[in-house]
Amino acid sequence: MTKHLANILTLSALLLGMASHATAQDIVANGIYYNIISDTQVEVAPAYYDGVNHYEGCIILPERVYCDGINYDVTSIAPRAFWQSAVTEMQIPNSVTMIGEAAFADADRLASITLPLELSAISQYMLAGTAVTNIVIPEGVTDIGTGAFEDCTNLSTVFLPASLQTIGERAFGYCICLNEIYSDAAMPPLTMGDDAFEGCDNLNVMLADGPTTRRYQDDPLWGDEDLFSLWIDEGLAVLPTMQQENLDQHFTTLTLGNSLAYKIYGPDGYLVATTAADRYFLPIGAQSTDYLVVPTTLMYDEEDLQMVATAEPDAIEEVEEDNTMPKLTILGLDGTIYINGDTHGLWTFIYDVYGNLWYERPAVNNWISLPGQRVYVVKVGNTVRKVFLN
Repeated sequence: MTKHLANILTLSALLLGMASHATAQDIVANGIYYNIISDTQVEVAPAYYDGVNHYEGCIILPERVYCDGINYDVTSIAPRAFWQSAVTEMQIPNSVTMIGEAAFADADRLASITLPLELSAISQYMLAGTAVTNIVIPEGVTDIGTGAFEDCTNLSTVFLPASLQTIGERAFGYCICLNEIYSDAAMPPLTMGDDAFEGCDNLNVMLADGPTTRRYQDDPLWGDEDLFSLWIDEGLAVLPTMQQENLDQHFTTLTLGNSLAYKIYGPDGYLVATTAADRYFLPIGAQSTDYLVVPTTLMYDEEDLQMVATAEPDAIEEVEEDNTMPKLTILGLDGTIYINGDTHGLWTFIYDVYGNLWYERPAVNNWISLPGQRVYVVKVGNTVRKVFLN
């Protein structure tokens, strides 16, 4: 039995044993279960009964929940709360400061998540075995725990904050599609053991400047040229796209695509979120509210490419025309970029991660061959996707 398989079996046995001791929750509101942990605070609890975790689909957690005359702040997510659930998207409010161990482990449909800005650590096995594709670790997080992203086989891009100090054993183990790491940490994060990136290869690390790059080169792990290629980040000069529609009467959906991370600022200029999720959900209030959406690599904010999103009750009528846009899929395979869908009348632009233009012409060919072992940003009409050519 391999060490990797033994780790997974041990974790599964631990989680099964703990799940068998689940107790009734104190509050159930809008399909979410909560435990009261103080006079003013609750934590999100598992919905685990009949041998199944019953959470599913897109979940937007609230900052507060009301019960028996008290408004409780949602401040934490219990260990294993969404373990093995069928949840597909998660948006976690900034009121949450702690997420328990294995909170989303083996939720194998979870492809998109926005973490709260007040988080200080990524707990062990927190997102292990999920389908997350891109992730921003918020500024303020100092530690990524053991196996936090282990077996996230769809994970492609990770954004690490300046505050990060340590990365645990197998934190990114067997993330076989991981090819880009944007690190804003001036000093190379300490890795606990030499297997933090076990099972990975061809990792491109984007760094802020020359002195930072030299510090990473001198580090025993980060300087391993067989595992990492170190680059100086120069920003991404490509026009991002954003579509907006009302999810329901409570939220406006921003479809951001997967080409970059984004910082979202509220009407008073305060930071609401930093996310690489495919979608972000803005609350709809009684009055129209404008939000500023800024593409970012954490090291550089692309302020020249910033966009304005408006959350208003009647926004649906204003964006219905977006539903008529052609549906396109863009993927990379064996040195070729394939574009599927109606490209009539559209142009194709292909950039590298530094914004250098590699290809520009009308979208008459649905396949384009380019040098491999590179990340490209492909823009066809209003559709933008990032692909890695092997």
